This record gives sequence, structure tokens and C-alpha cells, in this order.
Amino acid sequence: MLPKFFRFFFYLGFFFTFFCSNVSAEFLSVKTKNSILFDGPSSSTKKRFIVTEGYPLKIIVSLKDWKKVEDHLGKISWVRAKDLNRERTIITLKPQAIIYNKPSINQAKLAYVDEFVVLNLLSPMITDGWIRVKSISVGVEGFIKAEEVWGI
Repeated sequence: MLPKFFRFFFYLGFFFTFFCSNVSAEFLSVKTKNSILFDGPSSSTKKRFIVTEGYPLKIIVSLKDWKKVEDHLGKISWVRAKDLNRERTIITLKPQAIIYNKPSINQAKLAYVDEFVVLNLLSPMITDGWIRVKSISVGVEGFIKAEEVWGI
């Protein structure tokens, strides 16, 4: 009886260690033209930044009307929940990031993307270091290296 008891907790601990550590973070994007990031969950707190439409934010805490978020620089602030939507976007971190036709540097280059440009994330799956994206401005769909973007 005792060994089964320990075995149960061993497997339970293994499950939480392995699977819960691999749960991906929740990201939302800004849906308004301009959204203000605040010091706290109130519009009466200090205004920290203004972010534009499509900008991805990592959700840390969710309250009814507010979200505590992290930006691509690791800065923590608060944003009104009504300013966000579930459309997944990412932001490029490298000047001249390249969107390829297929997930390989040997494939056709479809577009060069400047630093801090928002792209639509077509799939959050990272496959061999690549993600599938779509350029919002020109409509090009392809693959970009996951290490060159933030918001996955």
C-alpha cells in the first residue's frame, strides 16, 4: 500500500514539473490606435507609455477591467482590458529580419522587416526555430526565425 502512495505523488510531481513548466505565456495585442500603459490598475496612476495598435503584450495578472502586462523590454505596467484583443501578434527585434517562403534560410526571401514592426502570428507553434507570420502592411505570409521576434 505504501509504495503505491509514493508512486502516485512521484508521478503527480513529475507531471507538474514537466508539463506546467512548458505552458506558454498568454499574449494579447493592443486593439486601439493608441493605448496608455499605467503604473497601476487605475487611470489616476502615472502614465508610463503609449503603445500602438497591434503591439503584443504578455499578460501577468488579469483583473476585471485591467491587465498587468510586460512589454518586449521587460517593463511591467497596467493596461485597460478593453484596449486589448486576442489576435496574436509579434514584434521584430532585429533590423532587417527576413520573412522566408518556407522555414529555411535556403528558401526564397519574401520580405525584409525593420526592427519593432508588428506582424500577425499565424501559428504560435515554433517548429525547428521558425514561426509562421503575416505582414500586416503588405500581406506577405511566410516564416521568420523565432529568435528574431518577441511575443510568442
